[in-house]
Amino acid sequence: MLPGLPTRPFHPRRARARTRALLPALLALLATGTAFALEVDVLATREQAGYVWTDVRLADLFAPRVAESLSRGMPATLRLHTELWRRRHGWFGRLESSFDAEVRIRYDVWSRAYQLERRGAPTSGLASLDSVESALSRPIALRVGRVGDLDPGARYYVIVTATLKPLSVEDVEEIEGWLSGEVKTTGGKGFGVITELPRSVFDAVRNFVGFGDQKARAMSPDFELRALFPESEPPAARP
Repeated sequence: MLPGLPTRPFHPRRARARTRALLPALLALLATGTAFALEVDVLATREQAGYVWTDVRLADLFAPRVAESLSRGMPATLRLHTELWRRRHGWFGRLESSFDAEVRIRYDVWSRAYQLERRGAPTSGLASLDSVESALSRPIALRVGRVGDLDPGARYYVIVTATLKPLSVEDVEEIEGWLSGEVKTTGGKGFGVITELPRSVFDAVRNFVGFGDQKARAMSPDFELRALFPESEPPAARP
């Protein structure tokens, strides 16, 4: 028979003391996670220029750790994903269309301003992180699908998913490229040790230190095609 592994004696008093020492930190961590949870609400669904649009509002965007990382120059990305679903009785809904929008947030140390970068739009500069949160908390219009694809006799609903990514592997690779071209004291290594890690390990480390993705999801009430045109006749559906 193989000899048993040595075990450390169990001391109830020491265990209770360790638990009491860790309890305040655990409670603070839980309080932070619940008090600063990203929220998204669907305000309305409407028609504009032949497309279905949904208006959404975001709240509680930046947890303290995320705000601190942004203020130190680390980038963040806000991704908004919309889906148009057709309701089917007695069966799962059917996905009709989806669209994505993205806002990149970064602090420019040269101009001392926060930059909001959107594809196809000029970059916006804001003086403080509170101004960034205020700007992103206003109603945002997101495209969902084409009006001509809707069936007048069907019911639809919209699902919106908001994801705040405080740091990604791509961001670190971008920083590494900047360092390799501008900084000569790293010996050519930069952040290579980080970017060579498997993505799952990188995500695990990032989540452990509090920089994990924040995600929120909301769904609109059911609507029909005619509800998008409250004062006029809707156009005929495309065959």
